[in-house]
Amino acid sequence: MKTILKYIKTVSLGLLTLSLITGCFSFRGQTLSRDADLVRLTGSVQRAVVKITVYDVEKKPVGIGSGFFVDKSGHLVTNYHVLKGAYTAEVTTYDGHKYPVQEILAQNEAADLIKVKVKIPEKGVYRVTVIPDVPAVAERIIVVGSPLGLDQTVSEGIVSAVREFPGIGRTFQMSAPVSMGSSGSPVINMHGKVIGVVSFISISGQNLNFAVAGQSVMNLKAEKTTKTLSEWTYSASRQKPRLAAELCKKGFEFSIQGKYKKALEYYKEAAAKSPDDAEAWLGLGSCYVGLEQPSAAIEAFKEATRFNPNKTQAHYYLGRYYQGLGRHKEALESYQTAVSIDRDYGPAYLGLAEIYSEQKRLDDEKEAFEQLLRIWPDYAASHYNMGIIYAKLKRYQDAINAYKRALAIDPEIPYTYYNMGVTYGIMGKSKEELAAYKQSIRIDPDFAPAHFNIGILYIYSGQKDAALEEYKILKRLDKDNADKLFDLIYK
Repeated sequence: MKTILKYIKTVSLGLLTLSLITGCFSFRGQTLSRDADLVRLTGSVQRAVVKITVYDVEKKPVGIGSGFFVDKSGHLVTNYHVLKGAYTAEVTTYDGHKYPVQEILAQNEAADLIKVKVKIPEKGVYRVTVIPDVPAVAERIIVVGSPLGLDQTVSEGIVSAVREFPGIGRTFQMSAPVSMGSSGSPVINMHGKVIGVVSFISISGQNLNFAVAGQSVMNLKAEKTTKTLSEWTYSASRQKPRLAAELCKKGFEFSIQGKYKKALEYYKEAAAKSPDDAEAWLGLGSCYVGLEQPSAAIEAFKEATRFNPNKTQAHYYLGRYYQGLGRHKEALESYQTAVSIDRDYGPAYLGLAEIYSEQKRLDDEKEAFEQLLRIWPDYAASHYNMGIIYAKLKRYQDAINAYKRALAIDPEIPYTYYNMGVTYGIMGKSKEELAAYKQSIRIDPDFAPAHFNIGILYIYSGQKDAALEEYKILKRLDKDNADKLFDLIYK
């Protein structure tokens, strides 16, 4: 057994370590192999998506949008602008039933997100899972919504750009067509998880189809006191508009196009008129980041924390920028300040975990991921990373249990089965090890590390012909490891 582990660990634990380079492994979408899979995937999501019709004070319909249920209690997410100015609203579910929007639960106007409670029986609710993973450029995505009032329309596309804006979070531009009525639609990956929410805007006559990433949905904070939709709209109409709000809005419109110099003009004016406005300083900081002026960016982010010392996001974005510059001491201080203000702010724990991983502070990394799992218990990638940490701590059964929890949430991730196989191998359970590797290949037939390790197992169980078949597959996928396997077969 030690001889087998010598070869398997050389490759497998190398990948295990590679998965921890950033401190948190996030799962990317994968291409579905059959149209039937796409039908199954969209079918399950469609049941959670609704059309929203909004009405004015005279109960006349004034707009439509889309939204989706995120839990069985009837909590629904859509765009802030879909409900802005509305006095009543109703949702039309997949089966054609209509239910009223009951109250406002949480909101983030800057991110154009709002969570509401719909008065609907629990048995009538289908939910989708929102995850904080940010999609990769060119990743395939699907949008389900009600463009132009056409219920349950499915459109497909790819991610064309990913950006981050303080106060808003990650956003991504996409090629999937969206129209009026698509606002608030879920953007799903190839595993059926929500990775974003559509927000439709037009800038200088150009339509930009973009979505706010799922992490911003997960970061929505419950209102201290809930209001009905009419109470919320009336309250908003009585509020004095922020002096810098329109300037920041214009700055954002130019920022999202990458026109940072133009955006800078608006954010500078906003900060001058309202120096205590965190959004203005955070916008300034993001522009300086885009213009590659780190000193100016840091000063702007610091001003946001100086004027708003209890604003969690201000400390988080300062920490994130420090981390990007490799200034880990300052980054840790900023992240720790953020979680001391809000112990439920997941992104800051993620940043802590990433740095602790680089510094090989396993116990601290483990604690950061435990906090993430407390906040986001249904996030498969955190369970996966806990498995890797347990394996490094030589707590192998705990690692297996963590991988199983990850697979219970998302059973179609080859890396999870693969690292489970590695761990079973260390435990001397070759039968379970082989079964886990085969599962990773079932999901991704071109997953080269699993083919290599299966080849090793076949060699040491005397199945040279079977090992040779794995070599033939590896020749196409990974020539270097194919050569290594060939040498071992004929050693």
